[in-house]
Amino acid sequence: MSDSDSDSSDDGFQVRVALKLARSVEDRSLEVPSEPIAVPADIGRKGLSAVVNHLLGRSIGGGSDSDNDEDQAEDEEKVQLNFEFVVSGTNNRLLRKGVEREARQHGISLEEAISITYFPAANVPDLSEEKEELPDWVSSLSFSGNLLLSGCYDGTVHVYRNDQLALQEVQSATVSSGPIKCLDSTVHKNQTWVATASLDHTLNIHTCDSNGKSMQAYGECIQEGSSCAMSSLSFSSASSRLLASGDGNGTICLWDVTKPSEEVVAPKKRKTSSGKKSSSLAQIRPSSVLQSAHSQLVSGVSWGNHSKDNDTHLISGSWDHSIKLWDVERQDCLLTLNGSRVVACLDTSYHSEGVVATGHPDCTIRLWDVRTNQSNQSSVVSDKTFRPSHKAWVSSVQWSQTNAFHLVSTSHDGTVKLWDIRSSNPLHTVKVLGKDEKSLCLNYQASSEDGPKVFVGGTDCSIKCISF
Repeated sequence: MSDSDSDSSDDGFQVRVALKLARSVEDRSLEVPSEPIAVPADIGRKGLSAVVNHLLGRSIGGGSDSDNDEDQAEDEEKVQLNFEFVVSGTNNRLLRKGVEREARQHGISLEEAISITYFPAANVPDLSEEKEELPDWVSSLSFSGNLLLSGCYDGTVHVYRNDQLALQEVQSATVSSGPIKCLDSTVHKNQTWVATASLDHTLNIHTCDSNGKSMQAYGECIQEGSSCAMSSLSFSSASSRLLASGDGNGTICLWDVTKPSEEVVAPKKRKTSSGKKSSSLAQIRPSSVLQSAHSQLVSGVSWGNHSKDNDTHLISGSWDHSIKLWDVERQDCLLTLNGSRVVACLDTSYHSEGVVATGHPDCTIRLWDVRTNQSNQSSVVSDKTFRPSHKAWVSSVQWSQTNAFHLVSTSHDGTVKLWDIRSSNPLHTVKVLGKDEKSLCLNYQASSEDGPKVFVGGTDCSIKCISF
C-alpha cells in the first residue's frame, strides 16, 4: 500500500467512491457529481484532489501567457486546488492512507461505493518578512476589536492597530516595574480594557479608546494576604468586565474590574502613556476567591466555550497535572480531570462546549473533555492525538474562531503549527524563530478580513505575522 501522499498510477484493483462536498463549504461551485466513480484502491488525498480538480475542469498549471484580462481571470478560476477528505465511517478522521486501507481498517465494505466528504485544504502559510521590534522579550499577546496588544519583559505594553497591510503601533506604556507574565484585553462600553500581571506581584487595569490611544491607568487588583504573582488571566466574553486570574499558589480570583472598592486610595505617582503622572489609582478587590483551587501554579484559565451569554463556568489548568471545571457563582468545583504531565497552557474551543486543548513541557498537545460525567472521569479525549507535537516545551495553544477543527500551537522550539484535530499530523509547520530563540506566545486571528493570521512573540524581542 502507498502512503497518504503517493498514489498508484497502474490499472490494478479499483474501488468505487462517491464524492460529496462538505456542507460547511460556502463556495458551492466546488461541488462535483455525486455518482460513484471507480478509482485505484490505493489512491490517497493527492490522487483524489486530482480527481476532484479534473471533474471541476481545473487545470494543473493554472495560468497562461495570454495578455487578455478576461483570459487571465478565467485561468485564475481554473487553478488547481488542494482538498482534504474524510471517509464516512472513520470517526471523522482525515484521509492519510490509501482509500482501501482506510476502509479495511475501519471495517467498511468495499462491495458498495465508499462515501467520501471533501473540502478545500488549509492554505500554505506565509511568514511575513516584516516584524515589529520590541525592547524586550514578548511574553503575551491579546486581540480586542482591531487592536493587538503585547506585553513585554521590560514591563511595557505596546498597542497596534491591525491594518490590512501591516501592524501599525499606536502607543506604548510602562505598566509595571517587573516583567509582564500575562496579559488579556476586552472591549467594554466602547473602551478597551487591558489587564496585565507582572512578576512584581501586581495586577493592573488600564483603559484606552477604540483606536488604541490615550491609555490610562485605571486600577490595581489587590488580594489581601497574597504573596505570589499572577500566572494566568482571562476576561469573560459574556460580561466583558469579569476577569479571572490564577496565581503561583494555586489560587483563582474573580474580579469585577469596573467596580473598585469604596476605600479611598492615597494618591500614587504613576506615569501614563503620555508621560504625565496620574494623581490616583483605584483599588479593586476580588468578588470571589477560590483558595487552593489547585495545589500548584495555575497556568491557564478560560471561560468555557467562550459563550456570549454565560459566564458561570470557568476552566483552569495547573502544574499539578489537572484540569478543573468551576461553577463560579457557587464557587464549586464541578469536575477534576487528572493528567500525566504539567499543564503549561490551555485554551477552550469556541465551537465545542467543554473541549479543551492543553500544551505541556513534554512537547505534547492534549485534548480534554470537561463534559465527562463525574462518575466516569476518563480524563483525556486523546492522549496521543498530536504526539509528538513539538520538539520542546509547548508555550501556547489557541483554537480557531471560525473552524471548529483547527488550532495553532507554538513552542520553545521556535515553530508554529496548524493542526486539524481529525489528523495526528500538523497541516503546516512554520519555523518562526532562529536557533536558540524561544517562542513564548501567539494570537490566532482566524476571522481577519484579509485571511487568517497568527501573531507570534518570543525571546527574539519581536512580533511576527503568519498569513494563511
